[in-house]
Amino acid sequence: MQKSIGFGALALVAMLAACGNPEQATETKKVTESTPDTMAAMDGPFARSEMAMDQAMKSATGVDAGDSWVKKMIAHHEGAIAMSKDILGLDPRPDVASMAQDSIDKQGAEIAKLKGLARSGAGNSESARLYDGAMARMRQEMMAASGATPSDAYLAKMLAHHRGAVAMSDVALANGATGAVRAQVEKTRKDQQKEAQMVQAMLRGEPMASHSKSGSETRPSAAPDAKSGPPASKTAPSAPAPMPTKTAADPNAGHDMDKMDNM
Repeated sequence: MQKSIGFGALALVAMLAACGNPEQATETKKVTESTPDTMAAMDGPFARSEMAMDQAMKSATGVDAGDSWVKKMIAHHEGAIAMSKDILGLDPRPDVASMAQDSIDKQGAEIAKLKGLARSGAGNSESARLYDGAMARMRQEMMAASGATPSDAYLAKMLAHHRGAVAMSDVALANGATGAVRAQVEKTRKDQQKEAQMVQAMLRGEPMASHSKSGSETRPSAAPDAKSGPPASKTAPSAPAPMPTKTAADPNAGHDMDKMDNM
């Protein structure tokens, strides 16, 4: 039922465009001739969130390249939050549910930081267009991403989403982002790379490693040190080298005791 509505809406758009100018009709025809995967993505459970994010990112324009990155990244993170809320309403498997909530928390915190960096002033459309290529690739990859279950589809889309943030960060770094904005770009790029690696591992069937990993890595390494460390430090003093020095300090040391008896 949902697909039929999607196809019907597109068909109506095509008919209206055909009545207008030829160029608009041609562009609309390209949309209606999209691949089945693209059409499925447009009608999928994340379609509304993806399209809202895409529109918000396109319209976000800053006063320069760094500011455009800030404003587009706010829309990017808001899209991640919306998609994460979508998957939480679809009874995801436990690790995906944990990842989705983690994403909501992390992206929400970073949005607050980004809003603090956003500048006021007339938008520079040229600086915003610098990101068009990276955004278009991210959109295509996200629309093409799919999975056997909603959980798998969410992971595949979030992988493309994180990669898109890395690509956009590269654009900002190459086009003059400075100061606090540049520091945030570098941090976001690093964080999004880590998230992408985690999602790739989850797609391979490995457990989520965002929260428990640091704890599990710390405890095993600390436990052997705690057990082996103290015994080593205690046994070292138990057979000390200073013991011979006490005999060397004996009052009779250095005297011939036989001669002393004969005297």
